[in-house]
Amino acid sequence: MRHSRQAGWLLCWWAGAVWSCADVSCSPPLSLQLDEGQCGLTGLPFLAADNDTRVNLALLAEADGHFLLPAALPVPFSLEQLNPEVAAAAPIERLTGLAQSLGVPSAVVTEAETRSQGWLAGRCSLNRLTTAEPFLTALQQEGALSAAERQSLAEARLAMVGLCQADTLPSLQELPSEGAAAPYADYLRGARAFYLADFDEAERLFAALSEQPAGWLTETARYLLARVAINRAQVRAADEYGFYDLSRVDQAALQQAGQRLDGYLADYPQGRYVDSARGLYRRVAWLMGDEAGLAALYQARVQQVPLSFSLFDEIDNKLLASPDKPMSLPPFILVQDLRLMRSISEWETRWQPLHSEQLAAQQAVFADAGWSAYWDYLQLAQRYYVQKDLAGVLSLTDQTPAALPPLLQFSRQVLRGMALMGLGRWPEAEGHWRQLRQAGVSAAQGKLLDLALAMTLERADQLARLFAGDSGLTDPQLREPLLRFSAAAPLLRQLAQDKQLPRAQRNTALFTLLYKDLTRGHYADFLQDKQLIGPALGQEPFSFTPFGKLPRPDGYACPALEETVASLAKAANPRALNCLGDLVMQQGWDDDPLGEKPAAGILGGAPDRFAGQAQGRLSWYRQVIADSQAPAEDRSYALYRAINCFASSGYNHCGSEEIAKAERKAWFQTLKGTYGKTPWAAKQKYYW
Repeated sequence: MRHSRQAGWLLCWWAGAVWSCADVSCSPPLSLQLDEGQCGLTGLPFLAADNDTRVNLALLAEADGHFLLPAALPVPFSLEQLNPEVAAAAPIERLTGLAQSLGVPSAVVTEAETRSQGWLAGRCSLNRLTTAEPFLTALQQEGALSAAERQSLAEARLAMVGLCQADTLPSLQELPSEGAAAPYADYLRGARAFYLADFDEAERLFAALSEQPAGWLTETARYLLARVAINRAQVRAADEYGFYDLSRVDQAALQQAGQRLDGYLADYPQGRYVDSARGLYRRVAWLMGDEAGLAALYQARVQQVPLSFSLFDEIDNKLLASPDKPMSLPPFILVQDLRLMRSISEWETRWQPLHSEQLAAQQAVFADAGWSAYWDYLQLAQRYYVQKDLAGVLSLTDQTPAALPPLLQFSRQVLRGMALMGLGRWPEAEGHWRQLRQAGVSAAQGKLLDLALAMTLERADQLARLFAGDSGLTDPQLREPLLRFSAAAPLLRQLAQDKQLPRAQRNTALFTLLYKDLTRGHYADFLQDKQLIGPALGQEPFSFTPFGKLPRPDGYACPALEETVASLAKAANPRALNCLGDLVMQQGWDDDPLGEKPAAGILGGAPDRFAGQAQGRLSWYRQVIADSQAPAEDRSYALYRAINCFASSGYNHCGSEEIAKAERKAWFQTLKGTYGKTPWAAKQKYYW
């Protein structure tokens, strides 16, 4: 389960919203049940227990028409793909043009942008290039300033961007203290004090600016006085790592912050910072420990448009960060309940699986809110994810309730299909997915159904139907892993010759066929299949050059590849085995060129239908070593290569066998003793 990021809240809060602290970026596996160990918690387009909490919040918001998933969303998707927001600077071109109109060289903006991309924590996360733009705009519109004053003030503001330490922030001592430029200089001094946590100085300067005649400076100062009070209230509550002890919050400063927010919104109901100020009310409620008030604020906010992904991040951090927080609003109970249905790590003792009794106690809350259908879905999900009662899931989904919200209807049907798969009822599962595909579903839901159908056909050993021209499953991301890891030799042979397939897929089929022929001992098949290499096949995504000839290591002659394989088709020829091992070595195929076979729950993770057991080159060397009748040159060479399979680390990098050190020592002694006069004995100085 993904850690709650409550500790990082101070580091991620910005302008009334949260800058989501970045999760580790990776590509989610092609699976219907995601696992944190595979790629962190990511997302599928149905209400899944395995979804990141923020994904389920986004799905509920989309169902209400308050959020829109990206149009080209892959399935599964990462949080970065779900979140279209760019938490970076304003368009550099616009800012560069604005700065140049004030006499600032473009290089100054470029340097500020570079600093802005760095890590900025807490209140200092405000100090990015985007927050400099309103100040520059105000300078441009201030008629009382001279051109020199505008340039000086603009350069000073840009010089502050991305900095947050006393030894790096400019001192601003050279800025004017009187005349039309003085208030703008005081604003910069106040901002500098704020970043440095000198809240007394920041408050003194912003309070004075708030008394200025109405304008940008006055409104901004009023807003910033509320932020000063919030930061003063929490400064003793956060430790150096961002963990909070809410008992140490300065309640007087927090009350003052609320009053200042009230005052700002009363005087500026259409002001520049209205959205941010309303967001800061949630910050105040959280610091006060007012869980009910915080939940109510979130409930009101998610009913408004537009919604940003950062709001889901905020809810996840502040409202759903602990299983101990009581909640009375069904949307948040629903999301938290799904979270409690995940597989829970043994070290996460605070999080315990959701039991039927706990669900039963929530029924009235859902009913009172008109959310009984969602409570019914939680029962179904708990039956699937926690109880593992697949037959029970099928019995609960035999009949489709009337007038269900589309998201609930789809989610119920996905769980039914997954239960059919879990029970191995492949024909029923296939029919179920195909029927759903014909119904009206979103683009993302359609991709999920394609994945489900592909996994069903793979596990039912019906891959030929998946690659048929009328299957509809043409996405290369679904086909490629099946070609590499699941397809049997006859299907690969057929697809390699199917000119209706894209060339890249034919190449993958043929390379997989030839590679597995060699490494699984189908030598006669290889000689026939090699004839399928033709000019129509290009070099993507695999090259066929390795199958054209064998490498010729210095001092050990290998015949042509076809001759080598032809001899192996007749018997285990020692030289041919060694030469085949050298082909694998020199092509870098100790790391399987097809990639690592996916786990059982991932597309491509079903049993490989290609006959035979894959062998690493160490197994070939060991066959030669075990052959006491092998020529001295061949057996000594096999000993030399086998010993070096363990070079430097002591771990086998030529296959999967675990060889005891005593046996490796015996290889070394045989090479140095029995074959001491061979060049391979002379070259070998160690064993590992």
